[in-house]
Amino acid sequence: MTEEIKTYFLTVEWCNDGRRGVFCSETGIAYRKDNNPHTDAEMMKILGPFWIILSPQSEEFSRAQLEDSYATFVPLAEYSNRYGIAVCEA
Repeated sequence: MTEEIKTYFLTVEWCNDGRRGVFCSETGIAYRKDNNPHTDAEMMKILGPFWIILSPQSEEFSRAQLEDSYATFVPLAEYSNRYGIAVCEA
């Protein structure tokens, strides 16, 4: 039996609205990191000044978890709708 590989992804929650998801581009490119979680400095650099309202965390997911759960893209006006949050369907 092989263990499924997991990777760290930058997750955000806009203004603590209860919907945490993976921060990604409109084409689905996410900020991932192998082996270790993102540091606070890395997350702040990626998110810019909006990190304050996005409550960033670095969370570990398998490929299956991402594909099965985080399929709905919610664009963020703060990033000209080119970046947003991939969230679980309600």
